[in-house]
Order: sequence, then C-alpha cells, then structure tokens
Amino acid sequence: MKGILKFLILGIMLLVIAACSSNDKEPQPAMQTGGQSQLPENHPPITSGEIKYSVPDGWKAEEPAGSMRKAQFQLPGTGGSDPAELAVFHFPGTGGSVESNIDRWYGQFKQPDGSSTKDKAETKQVMAGEIPVTIVYTTGTYLKSRSPMMMSGPVDEMPDYALLAAIVDSGDGPWFFKATGPQKTLDYWRPEFEKFAQTFHF
Repeated sequence: MKGILKFLILGIMLLVIAACSSNDKEPQPAMQTGGQSQLPENHPPITSGEIKYSVPDGWKAEEPAGSMRKAQFQLPGTGGSDPAELAVFHFPGTGGSVESNIDRWYGQFKQPDGSSTKDKAETKQVMAGEIPVTIVYTTGTYLKSRSPMMMSGPVDEMPDYALLAAIVDSGDGPWFFKATGPQKTLDYWRPEFEKFAQTFHF
C-alpha cells in the first residue's frame, strides 16, 4: 500500500514540474515581412483597426475630397499666407513601405537650384506611447498634380511650398498623415503637428 502511495505522489510531482516548464515559454509576436518595412525589433507590430488622435486647436475638419481619404483637415494660414491641407490615408494590407512612400513624396518637389530634394529633407522618429511614428519635412516647388488619382500627368508648380507628414507602419497597412501647403503656413504649424503625431493610439 505504501509503495502505491509513493508511486502516486511521484507521478503528481512530475505532472506539476511539466506544467511549470510549459508556462515558461510565452508566444513571441511575429515580425512583419514582405512589402511593408519592419518595425524596430523592440516594438511589436501594431495590429488594430482605426487609429485615433487629438486634433490641435485651430485645425478645421473638412469633408474628405475623395474616397481614399479617411479624414481631411485645413490648417489655417498665418500672416497672410494661404491655408495648408492635411489628408489622412490608410490602405489595409497594402500601401508600400515607409521608405518607398517618402521617396515618392520627394519626387513631388523640385528645388530652385536643381539640387536633390531628398538631400534637403528632414526625417525623424517620435514615439506616440509605444508606437513609432516617422515624421517627414521638406520644402521647394510643389508639383501639384491636376489629376490626383493619376501617378503622372500635367502638374501645377507651387513655389515656396512644404510637405509635413507622419507615417505609422501598422500591422494592417500604413497610416499616412500628409500635409502640403505654403511653407510659411506649415512652418507655423510644425510644432503642433509633431505634438499631434504623439497622440496617435489604437
């Protein structure tokens, strides 16, 4: 009888040890691959639907100009300058990498001295909580397409313009916050834009 009891106790101890060992291995988040650029290793991919944010005082919400826009805002001008426009885009499961979109935006500007827009542009990363956000700023002559839905075609040249944009590379496709307008206007709103980018959350 004592032999059977010892055998049962030994069996229970082995089951407890096995259960504790299995709990030590937590599932690791899968890093994003393919056409999207990967997030930094210390940040797991963001997998959620709609992004939320706090809009600075003074920005005016507008009806989106096209079905591809999730939202649209007017950034009022200052000191006699015209307003700028900020459009929000999201392409679930697609949209290209952060780098490819930034390069495409650089191609929408030319420099009066013929130099490279990419060489004069500024990019940096800020954190919205634990979400990395890439911010892009550049200036020059904006080549505004007369047919926004087309990748090429006739353009209107807008001198002394600027681009101020933020990108969140989520696990469900990138989110783009792209503002274009007179450089004077965007320079005025630039500090508020960077604060705005740090309010992003899912």
